[in-house]
Amino acid sequence: MRLIFGFFILSVLPSYGQVRQKYDNSIQNLAEKMMADPVFRNASISFYVLDMESNEVIADLDGARSMVPASTMKLVTTATALEELGSYYKFKTYLEYDGTIDSASKTLNGNIYIKGGGDPSLGSRFFSKKSNLFQQELFDAIRELGIDSITGAVIGDATWFKDDMIPTTWIWGDMGNYYGVGPSGLSIYDNTFFLDFTSGPNNGDLTEVSCVRPYIPELNVDNRVVSANIRNDQAYIFGAPFDKNRIIQGRIPKNKENFEVKGAMPDPAYQAAWELSWLLIDSGFVINSAPTTVRRLRGKGQNIKASRTRFHEHRSPSLAQIIYWTNTLSINLYAEHLLRALAKRKYKDGSNFSGTIAVSKYWEAKGLNTVGLHVNDGSGLSRYNAISAEHLTGILASMDSSKYSKSFKSSLPIAGRTGTLKNMCKGTLAEGNLRAKSGTMSRVKSYAGYVTSKSKRRLAFSVLINNHSCSALVLKKKLEKLMVTMANYSE
Repeated sequence: MRLIFGFFILSVLPSYGQVRQKYDNSIQNLAEKMMADPVFRNASISFYVLDMESNEVIADLDGARSMVPASTMKLVTTATALEELGSYYKFKTYLEYDGTIDSASKTLNGNIYIKGGGDPSLGSRFFSKKSNLFQQELFDAIRELGIDSITGAVIGDATWFKDDMIPTTWIWGDMGNYYGVGPSGLSIYDNTFFLDFTSGPNNGDLTEVSCVRPYIPELNVDNRVVSANIRNDQAYIFGAPFDKNRIIQGRIPKNKENFEVKGAMPDPAYQAAWELSWLLIDSGFVINSAPTTVRRLRGKGQNIKASRTRFHEHRSPSLAQIIYWTNTLSINLYAEHLLRALAKRKYKDGSNFSGTIAVSKYWEAKGLNTVGLHVNDGSGLSRYNAISAEHLTGILASMDSSKYSKSFKSSLPIAGRTGTLKNMCKGTLAEGNLRAKSGTMSRVKSYAGYVTSKSKRRLAFSVLINNHSCSALVLKKKLEKLMVTMANYSE
């Protein structure tokens, strides 16, 4: 029995109580042999390989088992975003004002608003080496109004998304760090700031924060980081969205100057308003009130004027370009923005919850058996996510025949060449051939993508492993061997 989904054909997934077929080939045998290793005694696996042209299942080892996917969840989010929004979709950021302009006195009797539209790329280091170019663009647009005074304030408006910047299932230990930044309707600089540390010459010496980039107004840093006999960053930042306080604990290498640690910006919308306000003041503008945000004003019980005049529009790079970086470099923030954009498109509600519903409902409507599929965020940082190798392979097969297939596939790292697969499978048939998204968390490792076998069979595959007892490096080598075997498959 087959189901037709638009322009592609996908075999019906077997029911979860059904006895599954046994497979005997080089791929299946290697997977079974690998899982017999003592390091997987307490581990779970979900592995599935599908020939996308014949719909033949090549390998299946607990393929229907729901697992924590880590960043392979980004495949689900980016695929859904392409299908629902289109590869040419662009986010928009606006400048608006309320009140009136007195041309004679060059005065705006009102406020300037930076109205966010959910753009994750505004000032992003992944799109421009000069991250503050957009602020100059906004400044120039305001100057063209013919004013040099503002009786009100510069106000950041992030209401395009809900204020729940952090999904409820993210853990406290993640959310203060650069990889745990939450999406804002008005995001800026990847919602990231940088701390430069100076460390002492001895193990256990106290460290000093020498610089904060960019300057974060109101930020309080409680630095408890010490110098250590290590080579990498083992410092962790703790703090919630909209909270000006940050505690930093852990260790950094000893005897360092300007050692960089990245953290999550507390309030991106306020940062945007504050920077633009001071850019104007430094250029001679008179602004009567301090910069603020719509959220802060509402918190004080102040009414926000609904009537505004829009006078400038900034557009993001295309969705295809954003998705390229989302998957190639596994950028959590971008994935979370895409999830909120889906919520906005489907339910007029830029919340995490609505985004997860939008993703699940989309694939259910496409005919995917979504039993066991649990979406809790867009990036995979939540350990509450659950998905099977069959789910992922089904989505990959769907995207293979999508009109957005090229944009989707080009975003996936290439074995031996790019992204998180840059150093894998070199000198094998998988190099330059296999494309896949990886996922890594504590006790979680996953890969999902495409490979053309030695016998020219176009395969979609997914492998997820939870609760292994070996190191991430050892597991990576084992899964690399599995990838090479898929590329060498000739049956």
